[in-house]
Order: sequence, then structure tokens, then C-alpha cells
Amino acid sequence: MPETPDLKTLQEQVFDLVKRSQDAVLEAGRSFTESVSQLTPGDTSAVDELIDRAFDLTERVLKSQRDLAKSVLQTVTKPLTGGDDD
Repeated sequence: MPETPDLKTLQEQVFDLVKRSQDAVLEAGRSFTESVSQLTPGDTSAVDELIDRAFDLTERVLKSQRDLAKSVLQTVTKPLTGGDDD
């Protein structure tokens, strides 16, 4: 029978991973804000490009978080459902 992971340790690892992910997103937001603040008022093409990049990044982050949530759920429920080890 596979060893059941310590739930508290698993939760701490997941929260740490989520925290680091959130910190990275916040840093990207700060960089975006700094970039926009350096633009000249009439340069809308650069603003459009920054907006596109910001949304592309957001989409990638959300996909990554979705994949992480599914992976964590699968890992946590595997011992409960009697799933096989990889």
C-alpha cells in the first residue's frame, strides 16, 4: 500500500507554490505598469502591444494554474481512490 502523504506538508507545499506564482504575476504587473508609465502620450501602438502581451501572459498563467490545480487534485485523491502510482 502506498504511503499516504502528510496532508499538512502537502498543503504547505501547494500554498508555497501558489504564493510564488502570485508573486511572479504581481511582478509582471509592476513591470507592465513601469513600461506604460515610460511611454509618450501619443504612442498608442506601444500601449496596444503591451496590452496584448499582458493578456497573453495572463492566459498562460491561468492555464498553468489550472494544470497545477488538476495535478494537485489528482495527486491528493490518488491514495483515497486507490489509484496506481506513476
